[in-house]
Amino acid sequence: GVGAKAALVDPGFVTSPKSHGGVYELTGDNALTRLGDNVSHSEDEYNPKNSFIPLCFFFCSRALALSIVPGMSSYDSTSRHVSHMAWRIRSANGDIFSDRRFNHTLQVKYGMGIVVKSPTYATDVFRFYNAVAGFLLRLDSDQLKTMPEHLVSDACAVLDFASDHTTGLLSGIDFGNSFRLTVKLLSKDCAKFVRNYNLRASLGDILHDVFLPGDGSHRNDIPNSVICDPLSGGRPYLVSDKMCQDTLAPSLLLLYGEVETTGFYEKSSHRVKIAALLKYLWDSPEHKSAFRKIAEDQESFITFANGIINDMNDKFAGVMEKLPAIRTVQLQMANPQEWAAISEEERETILERHEENERSVENTLKLCDTVLKMLGFLNTDKAIRDMFLLPDMCPRLANMLLFVLTKLVGSRGLDLKVDNPEKYNFRPKEMLQNVCVVFSSFADANTFQAACAKSGYYTPDLLSKSVKTCRKLGLLVGESMDLFEKLEGKVEEAAKTLGDDEEIYEDAPDEFLDPLMSEFMIDPVILPTSNNVVDRATIQQHLLNDPTDPFNRKPLSIDDVVPAEELKEKMKAWLDAKRAAKGQN
Repeated sequence: GVGAKAALVDPGFVTSPKSHGGVYELTGDNALTRLGDNVSHSEDEYNPKNSFIPLCFFFCSRALALSIVPGMSSYDSTSRHVSHMAWRIRSANGDIFSDRRFNHTLQVKYGMGIVVKSPTYATDVFRFYNAVAGFLLRLDSDQLKTMPEHLVSDACAVLDFASDHTTGLLSGIDFGNSFRLTVKLLSKDCAKFVRNYNLRASLGDILHDVFLPGDGSHRNDIPNSVICDPLSGGRPYLVSDKMCQDTLAPSLLLLYGEVETTGFYEKSSHRVKIAALLKYLWDSPEHKSAFRKIAEDQESFITFANGIINDMNDKFAGVMEKLPAIRTVQLQMANPQEWAAISEEERETILERHEENERSVENTLKLCDTVLKMLGFLNTDKAIRDMFLLPDMCPRLANMLLFVLTKLVGSRGLDLKVDNPEKYNFRPKEMLQNVCVVFSSFADANTFQAACAKSGYYTPDLLSKSVKTCRKLGLLVGESMDLFEKLEGKVEEAAKTLGDDEEIYEDAPDEFLDPLMSEFMIDPVILPTSNNVVDRATIQQHLLNDPTDPFNRKPLSIDDVVPAEELKEKMKAWLDAKRAAKGQN
């Protein structure tokens, strides 16, 4: 049977030049990238039980990599090109049916589809790549490292194509091995050697596009026979698979940071999908223990948390500036006389900029909305909420939340208007609600109150206006509304205390000030690589982007720093004395 033959596929084939005849070269112009680094030709003699089956298996995978896989990619890009051409023609008030270039491109698409969407061919390809996944699952780490990377990337490309274009052909085909391999390769153990972040991002996309059950916020046309495991009573693989229960939640947090380098638009798309997967796992009791473990891995969690805060800081301001530009072009195009008065060359320039703005806003607002919702559900857990209250995290969280408030409430962002706002994922009231839910979840924490008071974005008027807007629009109710309302007064009190302390800090000895930020240190630590003392929050933020000592560029990690206990006690005694003296005066 098929299973017995698959068991005869020997992994040594791809590191045996005599067997593969140069098809799976490791060096030179024809070298094929492997899953792991530093792979070399095997010094052991390749002596499989059956030499014909491995040859067929690996040559078939290479043939598909050079035929249907790029064919599917070409069909996909041609489909997008057809849609784009239709949009451009309609924007210019043209007729797509009389446009020769459009109809030629459409014919090319249909011709390509005859091959790549052929039911018999496509279903055989799907079954083959599930067999590939089964083969890779039985390899140990050393063997897995030697495998050609395209085995995995091609499997992802085929499933991605199927989820977009041929969902009906997936019914009745077993994809259990594909799911299990995806979870395994995303795990922290495999992350140590599978370092291609684009490949790892594709694995995350497959979990979302193929295996995530549909709900009100996520449409999935994939048949249940693909999403669910028949051996677990028809429950989704995402909740029934044991390895998934143990490893996927922390793997996704790790992946959220890793996709940073995948490209501007790609990164946003990947992170929206990762967040949707995390929400599904969060709502599943089977994954609760894994989420509890997340809070125990402080370094990984802080990397993830800084990633989601950076997303909001980097993108939200820009997108709120592009919405008025989109509105301006919409009004121009809606006025035929004004639009016709513009030269064709200028119209082309305006449309190009408009398309770029639309694409940017659509992707960015979706990510921003997702980030705020993710902060909302994650912080219902006390252990995770406590992580966000750490000295190096809390100020950044407060800054980000207040910054969003300034754009939505302080800059009249709620009053911005565009045609078809749903197209751009522009739902300002919903976004304000999500921000205020996060505020209310931290409202009782003194650390958060102080961080808000210290933020450069804080003004008493901003919080007061936000509270009134929330109450007027009914965005928060019950305890959440009460907590948010009380936060306003608590932050004012904290601001007064901080103002008093600032006066005290003015004559603080230099040894109490962070040498990089010139601020009074909260948690001084010694950098063993240079013997300099800095605030923990300062060095932790620096090490997120640069793993070296800022004073001499020597390698450094947060685990290396040493608490400056003696200095901290000296600072506390000085501060207590100053406060006591001020109280007497």
